[in-house]
Amino acid sequence: MGIGYKELMILLGALAVAVLLVAGLIAGLIWLIGTASRSPKVPPRSAAERLSELESLRKADQITAAEYEKQRAAIVASV
Repeated sequence: MGIGYKELMILLGALAVAVLLVAGLIAGLIWLIGTASRSPKVPPRSAAERLSELESLRKADQITAAEYEKQRAAIVASV
């Protein structure tokens, strides 16, 4: 006994659904990988914020006076 027309249509429909599900899963994975690889946008800090942080580092003796002056000059020049 061979397969009838009705059974063939059911099998083709099931195959079509399976193909669509796999395609949807692949598209979803591609989308997830694409969004995960983008780094979040961080707004640049203002010169005042950078100078304040630099002053804190100097007061805490984490940088030398020469390093402070060099970095301060670079921040001021960037404005």
